[in-house]
Amino acid sequence: MEQVIFRQRVEGLIEAEQVIRENEFSMANRHFHDTYELYYLLEGERYYFIDKETYLVGAGDVVLVKPNQIHKTSMAKASYHNRILLQIKGEAFDTFLKSNGFLTLGELYDRNMQIIRLRKRDADMVKTMILQITEEIRERRKEYELMVKVKLLELLVLLARYRKNVLPDRKEQTAQTAKHQKVHEVADYLQTHPDTRECLEELAGRFYISKSYLSRIFKEVTGFGVNEYTNIVRVKKAQNLLIYGDYSVTEISELLGFESITYFERVFKKYTLYTPLRYRREKRA
Repeated sequence: MEQVIFRQRVEGLIEAEQVIRENEFSMANRHFHDTYELYYLLEGERYYFIDKETYLVGAGDVVLVKPNQIHKTSMAKASYHNRILLQIKGEAFDTFLKSNGFLTLGELYDRNMQIIRLRKRDADMVKTMILQITEEIRERRKEYELMVKVKLLELLVLLARYRKNVLPDRKEQTAQTAKHQKVHEVADYLQTHPDTRECLEELAGRFYISKSYLSRIFKEVTGFGVNEYTNIVRVKKAQNLLIYGDYSVTEISELLGFESITYFERVFKKYTLYTPLRYRREKRA
């Protein structure tokens, strides 16, 4: 059973929703996007995979996900959970931040941990602030867009403050199951060796598991097949090289282990909607 408490948006700025689920739920595959995500778990317990690590998230925890980070939630102990999700458009919010002399949204996110585990008093305060944001979106009173921006800024600064005072036993808690640890090892290897041309069987052998087991657990935890995950890692690294490096497209293709420049261009366009050359031109303009 799924119960949508609210689902609202301010076009071009933010989307907010609260959903309660009582049945087993695992996020759809291929989940990464160009918005900043703030996930607040009101009740329940979830596994949250981000890039290469799986975290155990409990009631009162906040999860911050930056644009294009691979992420996926899945059931931990019980299926019931109640969460609020904010999707924030960086470009629109940054205009407001910069005009008032504040940090960019990316810098605010960089100042926080991915998982913020709050004391109950602090968690209640964060919940109140998030609900105030959603109330402004829902009621749309005069100057509501400005109020949403102001309250969102207050929330992010508050979370950054909590980071400095986090208790030792409230730090990020990673999933310790054998399955999650093995996927972390493989994902970490692929993140640091994007140029590898090992086939699935060779990769599985490196970690002393069978090809079928690796394929199954990797998809369960990350939402991606091993090859697809590898290509996404390569594309993200290619984006950085295209913007800040002086390598040619052919050299980047070779550096990242693509079998041909044609295949590189096809994969890059699939995930960015740009050819590598056009992406470089537009981002450097």
